[in-house]
Amino acid sequence: MMKRKIIMLLGVVIITFTAKAQTEYETRAEREADRLLDQAREKINSYKTIELGFQYQMENADMGINETMEGKAYLKGDKYRMIVGNNVFISDGETVWNYIDDLYEIHVNYVENMEGGITPTALLENFEEEYNGKFIRQEPYERKTVDLIDLIPRESQAFFKYRVALDANKHSLVYTIAYDRHGGEYTYTMTSFKTNHNLDDALFEFDRNDFPEDADLVDMR
Repeated sequence: MMKRKIIMLLGVVIITFTAKAQTEYETRAEREADRLLDQAREKINSYKTIELGFQYQMENADMGINETMEGKAYLKGDKYRMIVGNNVFISDGETVWNYIDDLYEIHVNYVENMEGGITPTALLENFEEEYNGKFIRQEPYERKTVDLIDLIPRESQAFFKYRVALDANKHSLVYTIAYDRHGGEYTYTMTSFKTNHNLDDALFEFDRNDFPEDADLVDMR
């Protein structure tokens, strides 16, 4: 009887110790994620303008989807213009205009109504308010070492998880992956990065004449 009680007591101690160790590990992983993401955000915010080149890939094995498009993004403060294939996304900081080529539609909305972010760097803007971050590991990636961080949205949205890869030495964004609830993965991989160029504000203004006349304008505000 005494032996059985000792075994049970040892079991409780082991379970308690394991739970405490897991909690401490998760806390360290969260703190490390916050530290790394904050470094990357500070670096991005230090630039007056950014011009990004990237590859955008959509994959869903169950649906047999594997598409790749080249893209560019121009960022200036909270303004942006992004081109992905034939799709164009523009924001003047208050309003967003999205031209979706497959639908032949232009969607108009307020920035505050948009779920998550559109540009590759948007995840870094308010990560501590919108996501729970966790450092996963370091690993080699194309002749560099990257820090992998997972971001889980605090409120339910179309994507249940984002993975962010940061250059471990330069603290710059290498790639991001968004995972939807239907097996889809959407990857932005950075191919070029230029900073502090002179970008005209007109680049971030919507001009209806730049798009097909018969494209429908859908106001979602």
